[in-house]
Amino acid sequence: MRKKYIYDLVLFTILMVLLFLPMLQAHVLLIPLKPLNGVTIETEKPDFNLEAYRSGDYAKQEEAYLGEHFGFREPVIRLYNQYLWSCYKKTYAHDVMAGKQGWLYTPESVSDYYGTELLNWQPSVEEAKSTFEREVKYMCRARDILKENDVELLAFIAPEKSFVYPEYLPEGRHDTTTFNACATFLHRFQENGFPCIDMTSWFALMKDTVPYPLIPQTGAHWVFPAVYAADSLFRFMGDLKGIELPKLKIGKLHESNNHGTDNELERLLNLSLPIRKRNGYSPTAEVTAEGGPNSVKPKVLFVGNSYMWGMANRVPMREVFSDMEFWYYFSTAYSGEHLTDTQPVVDLNLLEKLLDFDYIVWFTTGNQLNKGTNGFANSVILTLGVDDSIRQAYIDRIADTLCRDAINRVSTDSISRKEAIAILHKHPEIIPELNAETLTTQNRNIPYAKVIKDIRKDSTWMAALEAQAFLRSANMNQMLHAEDQTAEIQFARQCLEEVRGRIERIPDNAELLEHIRKDAEKRHKPMDKAIEDAAIWITREKYGLDHCRLIDDPDAEIPIPQLK
Repeated sequence: MRKKYIYDLVLFTILMVLLFLPMLQAHVLLIPLKPLNGVTIETEKPDFNLEAYRSGDYAKQEEAYLGEHFGFREPVIRLYNQYLWSCYKKTYAHDVMAGKQGWLYTPESVSDYYGTELLNWQPSVEEAKSTFEREVKYMCRARDILKENDVELLAFIAPEKSFVYPEYLPEGRHDTTTFNACATFLHRFQENGFPCIDMTSWFALMKDTVPYPLIPQTGAHWVFPAVYAADSLFRFMGDLKGIELPKLKIGKLHESNNHGTDNELERLLNLSLPIRKRNGYSPTAEVTAEGGPNSVKPKVLFVGNSYMWGMANRVPMREVFSDMEFWYYFSTAYSGEHLTDTQPVVDLNLLEKLLDFDYIVWFTTGNQLNKGTNGFANSVILTLGVDDSIRQAYIDRIADTLCRDAINRVSTDSISRKEAIAILHKHPEIIPELNAETLTTQNRNIPYAKVIKDIRKDSTWMAALEAQAFLRSANMNQMLHAEDQTAEIQFARQCLEEVRGRIERIPDNAELLEHIRKDAEKRHKPMDKAIEDAAIWITREKYGLDHCRLIDDPDAEIPIPQLK
């Protein structure tokens, strides 16, 4: 009898633990667990109210909340996902498709191979053909204008996994009513003599000659093979201008210990066990750049998708280029030493930016071409192909049409103008000059933009503008567009000399130095910076410069005192 009692007690205890341990984990987090991979939209705990309770909304919201916050949720989901994968090769991850022999693909790449991706982005096959034809024409015309101004525009198409390794794709049926966007762009680029590199065909030919997958079995992007593509790209760029870029030197290959991007799709599956890799190791090697006596380091702009990061993270770009920027999906501009400075592309002076580089590389992949050039060709031709005044006139005309029937024109005017800009960028053909069979016009401000480019290259000129920027409390961009004023530059340089002199003398003034030290502590500022700011403030106060700042008018006159 006692044995049965102990047996029942043990079972009851185990049952209680199984019932209450998840509750304790949910509220106390007894055991730290590895979070699930992927994007999670947090569900807020609903507030109880009688109306929501009666309608049943509260029960639905509470159920959704508890479904995301029960104890040991992460291992339970991983265990269930492992069951689906191991038994049925099935996954609920929206961004992953299971192929054969443990290979994973993105849905966009698979549908592009089978011809169904086109109509996910284009209204019809006919409109897609018309749009792509127009964008190729814009790209070719933009290249002509840029080439006249010593800027090379070229296209780089990174390899698409489904076309490099189609043998592992899930079974599907080809849609014969559509066409392949990438093949269309490549064909039209070749017919028009537009420089373009297609990595997909090269990788497909090379895959059987290397002991590792060129695109990882459970990843979406290329990894180390991006280095070989970069080497080909740099040589191609040099041939276009007849110059020699620094050459990449690749060390001895060995297996990589970092498998971050190798299994990015696998991580989205949130499995308990890793997928068996069947096609060799993931390679890596030391990569350096070596310049010869005739090597040139140009300034380059990359415009494109995430494949560019695979190249930028493995190639010493700063050893090949004097400067570079990356405009991610033509939306966010990454610049700076490590591409960490960001700015919306829409805020840039596009005309000056396009002419400021030696090369512009439009960087894309095959399935992305179903969206065309993602607005790049349209924006570039609107910038280079017509005058600013013509573009603004059509924006005004479209905005007037949009708000003509509005009841309150004042409240809708700014909204209509934004809509008008979007419409014109989507349909540049509204402007007759950009809808002609042969495009011949170009922006008459291009010579002015070239002058700005020359100024940026002149260190003496830039130093003078920096002095003016100090004088006017302006930034360098404002000063680049201001008229040259010799007397002002002379006065500004004197002010800067006074600032430097005060920085040297301030440590000798104990009373002033103590005041600066207290201010630095209060503002949590380094002492060197505090001394510099004090010297600037004293100098500006001496000449009353804070009362004549440059705000909106770059050519505003500043009263300059008589210099002794």
